[in-house]
Amino acid sequence: MRSPCRRWLAWVLPFLIGLPAARAETPSTLHFGILSIAPPSRIHRNWQPFADYLAAELGRPVSIVVPRGFGKLHDAVEAGEVDFFYANSFVFYRLKQDGKAIGVAQMQNIDGQVTSRSEIFVRQDSDIDDIADLKGRTLAFVSPLGAGGYLAPRAYLEQAGLETGKDVQPVFTRNLSNSIHQVLLGDVDAATMCGVNFKLMRRKVDTRELKVIGYTDPYPENLVAARSGLDPELVERFRQAVLAMPETARGRTVLAQMQRMKIQRFLPYDPAIEDITRKLLKQSGLE
Repeated sequence: MRSPCRRWLAWVLPFLIGLPAARAETPSTLHFGILSIAPPSRIHRNWQPFADYLAAELGRPVSIVVPRGFGKLHDAVEAGEVDFFYANSFVFYRLKQDGKAIGVAQMQNIDGQVTSRSEIFVRQDSDIDDIADLKGRTLAFVSPLGAGGYLAPRAYLEQAGLETGKDVQPVFTRNLSNSIHQVLLGDVDAATMCGVNFKLMRRKVDTRELKVIGYTDPYPENLVAARSGLDPELVERFRQAVLAMPETARGRTVLAQMQRMKIQRFLPYDPAIEDITRKLLKQSGLE
């Protein structure tokens, strides 16, 4: 006669065998926001290798989010719809002021610097030879929330005694190529953009008919940031994965592809660099 325990096992074993194996919990998706003036399709194409690299390093999916404008990014960060994001230093500074973001990693550009200067350019045959000649003229900025496309040039103009909106008429193109072409076509008298971007644009657009008449003071390059309140351990793992990219073959391959976006690598974020943004805001009259 079988024992009660053996009779119980004989009864329950077929049910246990039929049960599916317990599944490990799938890690939640991280949402990586990118604030850029480029078309969303191009942003996804340019940044997908970076997202795939991070997903492999962190062991969890990484999804690209493309907020269109500062307001959308601010709302997405506040709502927790974006965990980490890439933006210019001016936008990040505003978000940090609101208590919404912390710096994670600073972009080092293809010139090996964590800062850039903006350049102001006109047609070669223009009668504009220096910054003083811009009084009463139109100047194309890229975006009203650009660090190199607006903040640094505006501060430079103010230091030269030219008030944007009064002495110089601003035009916002929201596109690097548009800024160059509007000067070439004579639609605006001058334009300004990040000097590194201007150098990269020379590979796509014939700029021999243009001349540079001014260089702004340095401004901090773009950076990777995290929304405030995110798990510090996750932020640190994310930071280490980004900083270690040059140390692996896959990371170096991804960084090589990112050079067209003027990115060489990422370095630890130093909050002291915010002093530069703070100074530019004061000089430009925006603070």
